[in-house]
Amino acid sequence: MAKAPAHFDAETIALLKVALGEAWDCLPRQLQAKMLKSTLAERILKTAAEGERNRERLREAALRDLAA
Repeated sequence: MAKAPAHFDAETIALLKVALGEAWDCLPRQLQAKMLKSTLAERILKTAAEGERNRERLREAALRDLAA
């Protein structure tokens, strides 16, 4: 059975945006040129949907397994 989509309040959305910006800024320019920012956003959203609200852990989830 499909999982219901997650709904985030305004405070959580602001947190997710900060985590995304930080994760993107951590990437070297060379890697930024090769990937879409939406890839990081999807990873952050997936982690947040699992209940994570710690900005650092959201950022690290987005960056996990990326070769720099």
